[in-house]
Parts: sequence; C-alpha cells; structure tokens
Amino acid sequence: MEKIGFVGLGIMGKSMTRNLMKAGYELHIYARTKAKVEDVISEGAIFHNSVGECAAEVDAMISIV
Repeated sequence: MEKIGFVGLGIMGKSMTRNLMKAGYELHIYARTKAKVEDVISEGAIFHNSVGECAAEVDAMISIV
C-alpha cells in the first residue's frame, strides 16, 4: 500500500483525504489543530504533530493550503 501525506484539511482537503482512503491508500495528515481533524482521524487517517514528521513517513505529499 502506498502511503500519502496530506496537509490542508479544510472542506476540499477532507473530501480528498476520504476519497484517497476509500481507494486504499494509507493517509498521514498534518493540521495545526488536531481537534479540527478528529473526524478524519476516526476514519483511519494517521495524525502527525509536524509537517516534517508527516513527510518522513510517506511516499508522496499533497498540500492544499
């Protein structure tokens, strides 16, 4: 399974993240405020405390900021 990192989980980013998870990708995410992405975390995304930490774990990064 390919691992994808995602930064920018607003309305568009959350939808894209969910679609990528449905397609079978492992999603690693970063957001400044963890509470705002708890819904995506509960659906299977892996939260990281920094962009660097997130990038170190993935094969590709997507940024929607």
